[in-house]
Amino acid sequence: MTALRFILATALAAVTANSQQNSPQPAPPESSSIPGSCPVTTRPARPFIPPPEYRRTELPKHSFFIGTNELFTVIHEPMIWYWRPQSSGVILTEKVFWYRQGYSWSQERIPKINVTGKRIDGPAPPLELPYGRPTHAIFSPDFAAMLTGVYVPVPGCWEITGDYEGDKVSFVVWVEPLKPGDP
Repeated sequence: MTALRFILATALAAVTANSQQNSPQPAPPESSSIPGSCPVTTRPARPFIPPPEYRRTELPKHSFFIGTNELFTVIHEPMIWYWRPQSSGVILTEKVFWYRQGYSWSQERIPKINVTGKRIDGPAPPLELPYGRPTHAIFSPDFAAMLTGVYVPVPGCWEITGDYEGDKVSFVVWVEPLKPGDP
């Protein structure tokens, strides 16, 4: 049983620590820069510390939690997502994992989270959820996150909001297009 717990904890660490790597996000180009006009979410002076059951492993140095026990997510620094037009099977900009104290994937077959997004530096169509409803990221029989795949329709400064029955958490991210030759 100890070996199984070790394997599950290792899997959780890999998924949480590398959620950007598991998405279609390539490594950031060296020339990336966030304009001063985009108030991206930064590490707070007083960090949010989730309940113990959500701290099974230490987050990587470039990651931190935001939110409250009722709804939280992991942020990766720098707050840059890379964008490309939808084509040839590429339909995601990013995956976002959402957590909630007491959340049970076995009791809630379809997560009740609603995810929206809006561009805050200009006009744009709304954020898309190309796979429709949120799903589960199950790390062990008693531990899971709510998972959404999002597609940002145009580059720019975007505010993404998760809403679980009135409990909300938002973050701002800079979305820039991949340059020719980037993977």
